[in-house]
Amino acid sequence: MKKLLPLILLIIAFTACQQVEKQNVVVQLLNQGWTLTGDTLDINMQIDVPSVVQQSLYDNGLILHPYLGTVENQLLWISDHPWNYTLHFDASKDLLEKQVVELEFDGIDTYAEVKLNGEKLFFADNQFRVWKHDVKDLLKKKDNLLEVHFLRYDSTQLALYEQHQPRLPEKYAVSRKAPYQHGWDWAPKYKNVGIWKRVELIGWSDAKLQNAYIVTENLDSEKATMRLCLDVESKAEGNYVAEIYVNGERSSEKNVHLDRGFQSEIFKFEILNPELWWPNEMGEQPLYVFDVLLKDGDKVLDFKKIRSGIKTFEMVDEPDSIGRAFYFKVNGVPFYAKGANYIPEEMIETWNDVDHTIQLLEQAKDAHFNMLRVWGGGIYPSDDFFTLCDKYGILVWEDFMYAGTMYPYDEAFLENARIEAEEQVKRLASHPSLALWCGGNEISEGYYNWGWQQSLGWSEEDDKAIKAGYDRLFENILPQAVAKFDGTRPYWPSSPSKGWGRPESLTEGDVHYWGVWWGEQPYEMYREKVGRFNSEYGYQSYPDYSTLLKIAEGEALSKDAEVIAAHQKHARGTRQIDDFIQRYYPNIQPKDFEEYVHLSQLSQAYGMEVATEAHRTAKPYNMGTLYWQLNDAWPVTSWSSIDYYGNPKVFHERLKTLYAPVLLSLDKKDYGVFVTSDLLRNIDGTLSVAVCDLEDSPLFEQKMKVRLEANENRKFVVEGLSECLRKADLKKVYVKLELAEGDTLTAERKCYFFAFFE
Repeated sequence: MKKLLPLILLIIAFTACQQVEKQNVVVQLLNQGWTLTGDTLDINMQIDVPSVVQQSLYDNGLILHPYLGTVENQLLWISDHPWNYTLHFDASKDLLEKQVVELEFDGIDTYAEVKLNGEKLFFADNQFRVWKHDVKDLLKKKDNLLEVHFLRYDSTQLALYEQHQPRLPEKYAVSRKAPYQHGWDWAPKYKNVGIWKRVELIGWSDAKLQNAYIVTENLDSEKATMRLCLDVESKAEGNYVAEIYVNGERSSEKNVHLDRGFQSEIFKFEILNPELWWPNEMGEQPLYVFDVLLKDGDKVLDFKKIRSGIKTFEMVDEPDSIGRAFYFKVNGVPFYAKGANYIPEEMIETWNDVDHTIQLLEQAKDAHFNMLRVWGGGIYPSDDFFTLCDKYGILVWEDFMYAGTMYPYDEAFLENARIEAEEQVKRLASHPSLALWCGGNEISEGYYNWGWQQSLGWSEEDDKAIKAGYDRLFENILPQAVAKFDGTRPYWPSSPSKGWGRPESLTEGDVHYWGVWWGEQPYEMYREKVGRFNSEYGYQSYPDYSTLLKIAEGEALSKDAEVIAAHQKHARGTRQIDDFIQRYYPNIQPKDFEEYVHLSQLSQAYGMEVATEAHRTAKPYNMGTLYWQLNDAWPVTSWSSIDYYGNPKVFHERLKTLYAPVLLSLDKKDYGVFVTSDLLRNIDGTLSVAVCDLEDSPLFEQKMKVRLEANENRKFVVEGLSECLRKADLKKVYVKLELAEGDTLTAERKCYFFAFFE
């Protein structure tokens, strides 16, 4: 936190100013002094943006807290009501003197008409895009009126859905808005409405850098070839110079001839003896500071400051003797991906807080994460999120925001999608933590396996048209955006590549294995269903008991309490948690609901331990495990390992062992001992094995010398261990494993033969 403090103070200082000036660019922030009204309601609120209506209503005492108690159904009217944001402002003299003045909204959620001084500028229909317009000719010195009129979201979406033929699987398919806000099996139906990111006026003359980003194009032991991509807009034809400084030292320059209008420029430069950026526990995360200047002679017209790291990333998807290998390389080195799926941190998106993100990602780092998958049913994370992942060495598998449905394929929708993709790729390309782009979540699987063709009555012609639209979006538009505007990150069309009910899902690509939760199979099935890369799997538990007390607001707590039911969004969730507690802890009778909540977390932890251990000990057949899910978007019973208030569950604490660079495991079938190393060095050590009773007294002890190559997983036969265990009562013993290198204890583990209580 201390290292981030100067950056945070700089951000605070910047946003507190109403006007920020660069040599040729003037920025006037328009975040303060707005009025929010409802068309037919007696509501008139003075607010600042970012704002969504739900947040502003709560801030003004007009609704109860959306996350507490049982209020969800009382708040659903908000998204089907028209809302108006209005701002009166004066334009600064410096701004008006510029040749171009652009009004820019970083985020509008979702259907809104924007006017300035009575003139319509545009109609926004995509939460994920930046919306801008040249307003030079419309601005006045005094009393400008900026209006953002939000349509009734629910009615607008329904009308679009009803107009679409053939029918699509989900109503949210027609809207470029976060899918999870429409309700999920861990989320309420809070469809936000509002200006959810900042608003500003940007004035400039001559020319301006609209975008600048840097990627690592090539890398060898002596140098890195970097590519600088510039988007430049010019008011007139002319000759300019682009200069780049690396860590304060001038590196190179390029003469740039600009025509009137918008154009892109690319130039390459080299960094000798580069310091490489590595994922967590594979090395350090050095960041270079790149200053990019656009100059007309000696005059600086615009500049961008970029913090980036030097790193290459590859996706390997190739045939092998089993099916198709699927794994990643960073800086040319294969590595085992350990992490989770990340969902939005808030249902009310303007409540996102960088301190919460810092805490969450520090918890991930401390549990040995090296990757997070940003799930495609949420929102694209903020720049803060990626900056923190850069710092902590957490690679990001980034889904485009599509999930669980087929989408419209008309030209307007696809063009909207293209612009969104290009903006997001450019925004995130400089971050070394960005690893790969994926088309979306469970869309290909849904098309092939979920029976939409029959349930929605598609004709053969309908089916062909919808599949052709899918191919245009996910096989052409999105990968073309990645290739054209980045070119260094891989693209994966859909996660998973095959559904978990199909045999090939375990022999190629990535798999979402949901046979235990959705199929209600025992935890032990995780040992049988190991894919090449398990990108989703999980089991529910209750959040921390203190979290339940907060949401209950004094109501008595029990499994059957109304408030508990309101915060459980899976139809079978309560029953399934109970079934697995009874299955794995049949002899424990919890004395109260608090102990029952703890039992649910023990059950989750045991099942996820079985899964994680099965994945890691299958290395290199399996090269990644990303469980569902790291976090919650509100206080809820879910699959998370950290609840909404930041409380780690039992499972998350066990990850500090399960995801450690060296994992010791006992094969429960033949009693061999796995030593699984992710270290990029060899291990020469001593493996100590003991069979102990439940009072920790040793019944068997053995030591043996072991050697592992870098990044290797090996299974060792320990003389006498199998014979001892076959004679023992496995309910009354455990196996203690230790690996030492000299006097240093590298790893240790207690392996039980049952779901133990602690």
